[in-house]
Amino acid sequence: MKTKKFISIFIIFPLLGIMNLNGQNLSENGAFDVLIKWEGKWKNEAVFEKSILTPKRTETRGTTESKFILSNKYLEVMVYNNSVSKHLVAYDQKSNQFNRWEFNSDGNNNFWIGKWNKNNNTMKWDYIDFSGNGISGEIIERFESDNKIKTKITMKDKSGNILLNINSKKEKI
Repeated sequence: MKTKKFISIFIIFPLLGIMNLNGQNLSENGAFDVLIKWEGKWKNEAVFEKSILTPKRTETRGTTESKFILSNKYLEVMVYNNSVSKHLVAYDQKSNQFNRWEFNSDGNNNFWIGKWNKNNNTMKWDYIDFSGNGISGEIIERFESDNKIKTKITMKDKSGNILLNINSKKEKI
């Protein structure tokens, strides 16, 4: 009996430790430290791979400008490519997650929830489908340095067909 208890403790405590390390119960300052990684002016390059919404492979270039607003509680991100979009990003203490609202110049908008992984310097965003159409989406933003972000965006319909597949990178100007 003691052996089973020892094995359980031996397995469970490291697992809890890993979960705690990857958790994101961040203080206000900790959330600010994550959000500040996006602040500044960036040069963008994006490749839209062939998908349902992108009939042929397309490359775009543009800029992004990010700054804190509303007493440093929100990060406002303006993206200038072939169109213009505004993103608002904030950390929600109650849900222990980041929220991301996106508003595009074509009138579309969407909402994402994010989890920060400090160990690999990555933010993973999950799309919230308020339409109920079964659309799923994921954004993985990896901070390779203070001056470079690589991003992978994938969106799928309820059958698993790829609606959108984007690879991009940002370099600080």
